[in-house]
Amino acid sequence: MSILDNNMPGLTDCLALKIQEYDIDDNILDTTLYIIYDKKEHHYVLRGKRNDINMKSEPFSFNCEFAHELFDFITFIICKKNNWSFILYNYDNLPATSDEITYDFMNVNESYVYELGGYEKQKYNKTGLLKYLRILRNVFNNYN
Repeated sequence: MSILDNNMPGLTDCLALKIQEYDIDDNILDTTLYIIYDKKEHHYVLRGKRNDINMKSEPFSFNCEFAHELFDFITFIICKKNNWSFILYNYDNLPATSDEITYDFMNVNESYVYELGGYEKQKYNKTGLLKYLRILRNVFNNYN
C-alpha cells in the first residue's frame, strides 16, 4: 500500500509549518523548513534543506522539546535580514511516527489542498515566529 492511502492503518494528520527564506538582495530561495509538533513524543520536529543553487546540500533534521529551542535553531540557520514566507498546512497523510517523516516526503506531498494560510516574504518578526511555533504545539488533530 502507498503511504498516501488514507485507509492505511497508522496514517495520521497534523499541522505543519513551512518556512522559506529568500535572499533579500536577489530574492532567490535559500532555505526551506518543515516543522511539526509530534504530540505522541511531545517534541518539535524540523526537516530542512538549503537551496541547491551553489552547492549540493543535504536535508537536515532537528528535534527539540521546547519552542524557544527551535526558535534558537531557526534564527541561527536563517538570516534575520532576509525575507521569510510562512505557510500552514493540515496534512492528512503523515506517517504515524515522526521519525518516518522526511524532508523529501513533506516536499513531494506539498499541495494547496492541505494549505490553511500563509504570509509571503515577510520581514523577520520574533514575536510572530514564536507564535507560529506555539500554534503547532497547541492546535492539533487527534491521531487515529
